[in-house]
Amino acid sequence: NLKYTKLSEKAMTMTKDVLTALYQLEGEKVFDFVFMDPPYDQDLERQVLTYLSGSELIYEDTVIIVEASKHTDFSYLEDLGFALIKEKEYKTNKHVFIEKAGKEMIC
Repeated sequence: NLKYTKLSEKAMTMTKDVLTALYQLEGEKVFDFVFMDPPYDQDLERQVLTYLSGSELIYEDTVIIVEASKHTDFSYLEDLGFALIKEKEYKTNKHVFIEKAGKEMIC
């Protein structure tokens, strides 16, 4: 995919556990967008979002998109300091768009 999109010069791949990778990236990178597609029904979304809630890897306006099973619960977002932007459901899964809570929207 990186070769096809001609982004291989701007990309980095890491073959390790996601939380280890995030910890290693701390202080090195800040992301505008985060896309997660973890194995379904293992609560991995919550683990990564818990880490990101106290991390410097994301900005105030970073958009986090999570692909999850249709029945994945995200009711804990507010407790972590996040807000749900929107949720888009498909036949077998959903995409959940998240940002840090308390961000002022400018129209």
